[in-house]
Amino acid sequence: MFKIGEFSVLTSISIHMLRNYDKIGLLIPKYIDESTGYRYYESDQLPIANQIVALKMMGFGLKEIVALQLEDMETDKLKNILKNKIKDKEQEVKIIKGQLEQMDNALKDLASEKECALSIVTKCIPDRKVASFRMKIKEFPDEGVLWKTLGDECKKLNVKFLDTNYSIAIQHEINFDENYIDVEVQRVVNNIYESTNKVKFYSIPSCEVASLAYQGGYSKLKDINIYIAKWIEQNGFEICGPAFNIYYISPEHKVNEEKFVTEVCFPIKKKR
Repeated sequence: MFKIGEFSVLTSISIHMLRNYDKIGLLIPKYIDESTGYRYYESDQLPIANQIVALKMMGFGLKEIVALQLEDMETDKLKNILKNKIKDKEQEVKIIKGQLEQMDNALKDLASEKECALSIVTKCIPDRKVASFRMKIKEFPDEGVLWKTLGDECKKLNVKFLDTNYSIAIQHEINFDENYIDVEVQRVVNNIYESTNKVKFYSIPSCEVASLAYQGGYSKLKDINIYIAKWIEQNGFEICGPAFNIYYISPEHKVNEEKFVTEVCFPIKKKR
C-alpha cells in the first residue's frame, strides 16, 4: 500500500487533487485508517490514476471522467467516447481558428487606423410589426421625404407606434446607372393595421445580422457599408437580404449630425 504522499509522487497528482478525487468518487483510496484519517492506495490503482491524468490532458473535465466509470469501462465504449470528443475538439479548433482570424483582421484594421476596427458584432434582430413606406429617391438626403410621408399617413390613420426610440430604413437597391435609390422606411407598431395605397403594415421575422453602430453623420455610411461587406466575406458569412439602418439619434431629434447614432445591419448566414 502507498500513503497518499507516496501515491501523489508516483502519479504526479497533487495531494489536494487526490483528496478531491476521493470526495467526488473518481479515485477512492482502498483503505482509510479510522484512527489517523490516513488514506492508502494500492498498486492496481496506478493504471486508473494514469488514465485520469491522460484524459485530463486530452481536455476531459472531471465530471466527464467520473461519468466514464473507468474501472468498469469497456474498450468499445471508450473508443466511441473518444471519437465523439475528437469531433467536439475539432469544432472547438474551428471556432478558435475563426476567432484568431477575426483578431488578425482587427489588428490590420487598427494598424491602418480604421475607426471601425473592433466594431462589428453578429446578433439576432427580433421579429417586429412595422408601418412601412417605400419610394425611389435620387439622393440619400431625400430620405426625409419618406419619413414625412410615413408620419403624416400614420397620423391620419391614428396609428400607435411601439414605444421604441428608433426607426429603420432599408436600401433595397442603389442604381447608379438610372440614378435612383430604392428606399423603404419603417416604424415599429403595436398592431397590424389595414394597408393603404401609401403605407403598408406587415410583420418581419427575426434575422441574424452583422451589425456596426457608430456615432456621426451619414457621410460615413458608404465606407461603413463597404467595411461590413468585406468583414462578412472574411469571416465566412454571406449576405442573405437587403441591408438596413436603424436610427437611434437622427435629424428627427434636431441635434448636430455628429451626435447621430446609427446602426448598420446586414442580414447574414454561414457559408456552406
